Formats: sequence, structure tokens, C-alpha cells
Amino acid sequence: MTEKASVGGSAEHHEDELRGVGGTALGRGTRLDRARALREAVEAVTAWSHEALGDGPEVFGRFPYREVVDYYQKVGKAEVSHELVALLRGARLGIECSGRARPWSSPDAWLFDAWLPLTFTDRPMNYVSYAGNDVMAIAHWDTDGTPAAAERADDVLTAVLIADLVERETTALEQAGGHAAQRTRTTAAWQALARLADYAPLALADPAPLDAVRAALGESEADGVPEAARAAVTAIRAQATPALLRAVEVSLLPVTTLHDEQMFIRSIQLFERLFARVARSLTSATEAVRADRPADAAAVLEQAAGWLSGATGPLYRVLTTMPPESFAVIRDHTHGASAIQSRPYQLVETVSAKREGEAHRPEKGPLFALDTTLQEAFLARAGGWSSEDARRLEDAMRGLDANWRGMKRTHWGVTMKIIGKVPGTGGTAGADYLKAAANVGLFPQLTAA
Repeated sequence: MTEKASVGGSAEHHEDELRGVGGTALGRGTRLDRARALREAVEAVTAWSHEALGDGPEVFGRFPYREVVDYYQKVGKAEVSHELVALLRGARLGIECSGRARPWSSPDAWLFDAWLPLTFTDRPMNYVSYAGNDVMAIAHWDTDGTPAAAERADDVLTAVLIADLVERETTALEQAGGHAAQRTRTTAAWQALARLADYAPLALADPAPLDAVRAALGESEADGVPEAARAAVTAIRAQATPALLRAVEVSLLPVTTLHDEQMFIRSIQLFERLFARVARSLTSATEAVRADRPADAAAVLEQAAGWLSGATGPLYRVLTTMPPESFAVIRDHTHGASAIQSRPYQLVETVSAKREGEAHRPEKGPLFALDTTLQEAFLARAGGWSSEDARRLEDAMRGLDANWRGMKRTHWGVTMKIIGKVPGTGGTAGADYLKAAANVGLFPQLTAA
């Protein structure tokens, strides 16, 4: 059995080591800080558990998330205290045995039920739990279920995620004393924020804060960017509900104390939101095609293609700042968790077209059962439309396909830079697997035509 690479916060590291890119997270603190954080978390969870099992009012909203998350981020999930994990397991079991587990009774109860299992450390690592994807569904709690409301909720969630990334990297730059690698990453995060309207256009009713970030970035010295970026972060957070802000905050449970991992988790959370929105667009387009509304289907796909083109460049520029040595440590502690397990990513490709000979692999999770796909619906009905409508929808499908494959090619390039040709996670062949996947179109019969 091989020994795992050292976790960012292990005893072998000095307290005064590099912070930011290539170093530990700003919140790691000293050994005394970590011991104090553990004590505070244990005391807070113990006190809350006694309250939760009593006859008092709703208590899920008073769960001590801050103390628990602060401790987890200080030591990394790979090295958390077994005492605290046992307390958290006990809290969940006590709630269930008392009959007070009502996950759909309120946003607070739902978040508690979805989040608590993410703290357990002895379960096999998987991509969904590592990225905290399930807790993000709280963004849709207060929506009316309409497509417009869903789009607005997803845009706000995307904006809150990018805002948190910007805040962390801006603070890291201030603490790093002008470290070149950190400046490169922070600048990439600012640029991603400045382009928010390209991939989350409904997040801010007033674009002025984003305009200010773009203007500051365009100045020769760019000294005003941190202030403009933080003003935009404040404006974004003002659009979000307290429940959503809390969900984003508690979803960051890295396995190490490396600053790079916090960036990595936020980045993959952002890509998961992008994939989920593209998947929903494809299902909406399929419904429109089956209802003989090709113009509506084309409009939906054109919008999705715009999201992809707007987000891919900025988000991957942030990811390319990951030092290979940091990623080697992270992947050693997340063995088995792979983007191949992403449910939204799978759904995008599954709802697009039937794929002959595509074997189901257990690490991908369950297959989706669909009546039809967009490609098959289009081929079955396009003959009954005007040539103009059919051509517009076909062009929209080809455009989305081109942007999707472009995103996958960029992913392959980023992977080559960070990990080279070593075997990939989830049982894949790494960069070679991604290169082959990038050549697979969403609509094979259109691509072959």
C-alpha cells in the first residue's frame, strides 16, 4: 500500500509557509488555532444536539455551521478529528430517532439533511459529495418552478460562487505580498467576474458593478480592481437569500488545507452549474421540438451556446493556475472522485443523442431513461417544418455542439498542463481519455452529415 502524499495541514509543514497559490489556505492558522477550532466545534455541536433532541422550536437554522466549517477548513477533511465526526454522526442519528427529521419542512431543515453527510470522512470519495453539489439545489427553494425563475435562480447561484472565489483570491493576493503566481490567479478571477453577464446575465439587475470591474482592469496600473471587485461581490450577495449564501459557504469542505483546493472546488462547482443549465436547455429544446416549436428550441440552444462560450475561457483561465504539485496532493486524497461522475455532464450528452455501443460504467452512476433525445426528435419532425425553421434549429444544434466540444478540448489542454499523461481519476486514461471525448459530438448524425 502506498503512502498518501502529505496533506497541506499536516505536522510536517511549518506554520510560516507560503499562503495562497502553491501554499496553504489563509484560514489554516497555527496548531493552537486548529486545536481551539476543534474545541469550539465539539462544544457547539454538543450543545446544539442537546437542544435539537429537546422539545424546543425549530433548531436546524441554529446548527453551528460556522464552527464546524471553520475547523474542517483549518485541518482538511482528510485529517479531521474522529471525535467530531462521531458527534456529527450522532447528531444525525439522534434527529432521525427522535422523529424530528423533516427535510422538506423548511430550507434550514433541508440544508441540514443534505449537508451533514458531506462531513463524514469514511465513505468512498465521489465527485458529487466532494463538490457539495446536492446542497446547491436550495437555490430553487423559493422559485415558482417556471423556466424563467429557474434561470434567475441559477444565475444568482453562479454569481454567488464566483463572488466567493473572487473574495478568497483577492484576500490571498493581499496576504501574499504581490506573489506573481497569486497575482495571475487573482487577475483571472477578476476577469471571470467582469464577464459574469456573458454566462449569468440575470444575476444582477444593474450591471454597473461589473462595468466598474472591467473599467478598473483596463487601467494601466489596475490599482482600483480590488475595490471594484469587492463592490461587485457585495452587490451579488445582496441578490441572494440567506439560505443560498449559507449553502455556498458550507459547501466548501476541502480534504486538504491547500489554498489551491479551495479554488478547485469553487471552479468545479461553477462548471457543474453550467452543465446543469445546458442540460436543462437541451430537455426544453426537446420538448419544444416534440410540440413542433422549432423556433423556440433554436432560441433555447442559442442561449445555451452563449453561456458555454462566455464561461469556458474565463473559468479555465482560473483553473490553469493550479500548480501540478498541488493537484498531485489533492487527487491523492480524492481517489475515486472524478468529473466523469458529474450527473449534469452525463445528462447533457444523454439527452442530446442516442449513442450506439456506449457501455454503462459503474463509476458514472445510473443511466437516464428518456423517451427520446433531441437528435432523434429533430430527425423525426424536421421534415414537416419550413426549411427556414429546420435550418435555424440545425444551425443552433451545430453551434451548441461546437461550443461543447470546444469546452472539452480546453479541458483536455488544461489537464495536459496540470497532470500530463498520468492515469486519470475514475478509472479513465487521463488526458488521452479527454482528448478522445472531445472528438465526440453531441449530435453524431448531424456531425456526420
